[in-house]
Amino acid sequence: MERTRDTPENGSGAAAGEAFSRTAIEAALVAPGADFETSVEQVHGEPVTVYRNAPSTLAEVFGRAGSWGDTPALSYSDRTVTWSEYADAVGRVAGSLVGEHGVRPGDRVAIASRNYPEWVLAFAATISIGAVAVPLNSWWTGEELASVLDDSGAVVLFADGERARLIAPQRTALPALRTVVEIEAEPTWGDRGWRELLTGAPADLGALAAAISPDDDATIMYTSGTTGRPKGVVATHRAHATAMTNILYQGALHAAVNRARSEPVRPARTPSQALVGGPLFHISNLPKLLIAAARGQHLVFMRKWDAAQAVTLIDTLGLDGFAGVPTMVRQLLDEAEATGTSLPTLRQIGTGGAPTPGSQIERIGSQFGRSVMASTGYGLTETTGALVGIASSDFFDRTDSVGRPFPVSRVRVVAADGSDAGPGQVGEAWMRSATLGRGYWNLPDTPLLNPEGWFPTGDLVTVDDEGFVRIVDRIKDVVLRGGENVYCAEVEGLLATHPDVVDAGVFGLPHELLGEEVAAAVQVRPGSTLTAADLKRHMAERAAAYKIPSALVVLTDPLPRNPTGKVLKSELRAQLRPVPAPEVQKP
Repeated sequence: MERTRDTPENGSGAAAGEAFSRTAIEAALVAPGADFETSVEQVHGEPVTVYRNAPSTLAEVFGRAGSWGDTPALSYSDRTVTWSEYADAVGRVAGSLVGEHGVRPGDRVAIASRNYPEWVLAFAATISIGAVAVPLNSWWTGEELASVLDDSGAVVLFADGERARLIAPQRTALPALRTVVEIEAEPTWGDRGWRELLTGAPADLGALAAAISPDDDATIMYTSGTTGRPKGVVATHRAHATAMTNILYQGALHAAVNRARSEPVRPARTPSQALVGGPLFHISNLPKLLIAAARGQHLVFMRKWDAAQAVTLIDTLGLDGFAGVPTMVRQLLDEAEATGTSLPTLRQIGTGGAPTPGSQIERIGSQFGRSVMASTGYGLTETTGALVGIASSDFFDRTDSVGRPFPVSRVRVVAADGSDAGPGQVGEAWMRSATLGRGYWNLPDTPLLNPEGWFPTGDLVTVDDEGFVRIVDRIKDVVLRGGENVYCAEVEGLLATHPDVVDAGVFGLPHELLGEEVAAAVQVRPGSTLTAADLKRHMAERAAAYKIPSALVVLTDPLPRNPTGKVLKSELRAQLRPVPAPEVQKP
C-alpha cells in the first residue's frame, strides 16, 4: 500500500462526526497560489513533487540573515550574536575560506564542535560559497573523527578546542586536510583562530550564491553507526530546503486544524525564541538553523543537555520553543514538575529521534493542557529529516502514530513477500521524496535506493485507512522467539507503563531451543525498590507470556545512548549472558 497526500480519507479526523475536513484544509494549503503550492519537476531525470515556493538553495536561506537587523540570532551562555553580526561574520568567514584557504564549490568543509554560535556561522559560510558542509559527531574519539575526515576528504576543519586536541595527533594521516580553524579565542591545537577569519574582507555572497544549483551537494551527514560503520549521506540544497518547508507546512496545517476544532493555543511570539538542547550535527536539529534564518528566530544553545538549566533558560528568557529526543523531553517535564513551573511561555514542544512512549504524550497534554503545539515526525538521515509528521490534537489523540506523509512525500508499505501491505498490515516502509539523499559518499556499491527507485527504511510500520503511519519496530529489532515475532518497541512501551521505570531497552539474546529470547535492561527512578520479578509480574498483566523478557536487569544508571538518543543495544546485550535452553527430560 502506498500513501501520499492524495490517499482518500473519510474527512472525519480523529473522531467520527467532526465538523471539519482535514482533506479540505490540506488541499487549501497546497492549492495554486497558496504558500505551500506543489508542482512536479524533473529531478535527476525523475518526476518529483516539490513545493513551488520553497527556497531554491540554502544560500538563499542564509542570505536572508541580514534582513532581521539587530535582533538576537544566536545566544550561548552570556554571549548573543545579532542577525546583523551573523550576516557580517558569515560574509567574512566565507571570504577567508575562498581567498585564503582556496575552498571551491564542491570542496568539503567539516565542523566538529559543541553547539557554539561559531558552529552555525561556519556552516552558513560553507554552504553560502557552494562548498559541502560535513557536520561531525562531537562525541567521536580522535580516531573516529579522523576516519570520517579521511573518508570525506575535508580540506578545512572548524573545531572547538576539545576536538582540535583530539585530531592533532591524526594530522599526518590526513593529507587532504589543509587547515584546522580552532573556534576558541586563541588557538592552541589548530592552525588558525576564529578571530583571524573575521579580520578580512567579506565575500561577494550574492555572486557565489548565483552559481549554486538546487541539485548541487550541500551536506554529507554521517549515520549514527549503531548497526555498523557510519555512512556519509549526501544531501542536496533542494533536499534540505524541502525538509525545512515540510516543517513549516506542518506548523501551518496544525494551526489550521486547531482553529477548525476550536482548540486552545498559546499565543505566538514575534520573533520566536527556541532552546536547542540537542546536537547540531544530527539531522533532527540541523533544520532549526534554516528555519531561524528564514524567520528571524532567536536560537539559544546549551553546551550539553541539562534539564535544570533548560527549565531555567525557558522561564528566565521567556523561550517559546523546545524539541528533543524523548529522554530529554521526559527530563524537562520532570524538572518543571519538581520546581513547580508550568513553563508558561512554551508554545511549541517537539519530540523525535526515537519512539515517543504514549504515556509521555499523555503527560505533555496533561502538564500543558494541550495548549502547546506538540509534534513528532518520522524520517532518517537518508531522508534529510521527517517525511511524515503529526502535531497538536492529532498528536494527543493518536499516541501510537508518527503522522501522515507531507505533501511531497510518498510512503509505501511492503510486506515480507514483496507485495503491498493493506491497511493495518505490517510491512517495511519504503519512501520517495525530494528530500532523499542522492547517495552514500564513497560507496558506489551501496546504493541508497533499491532497484525500484525507493528508499527501504528498514522500519516495520502499519498505515491505517486515513494514512496515519505507526512504527512497529526496526526490522533488525524484531526478536524471533520460537516462531513468534516480538517487537522490541512494543515491549519497551509496556515496560514504560510502570511508574518507576525511567527508560527501557529491549533486544534479543541467543537461545539454544527458541533461537532467540527476549531480554531487557530497565532504568528505574532513584530510590526505587523495583525488582526484575516485580516488572515481570507487571508485564504479565499486559502482554502475552512470550513477550515477557526472560533476562531482565534493573539499573539505576542511565542506559547507554548515542548522541542522537538511540539506545546502544549492543552494549546492553554484552552485559547479559545468553539464556540457556531448558533441560529436556529423557523418556
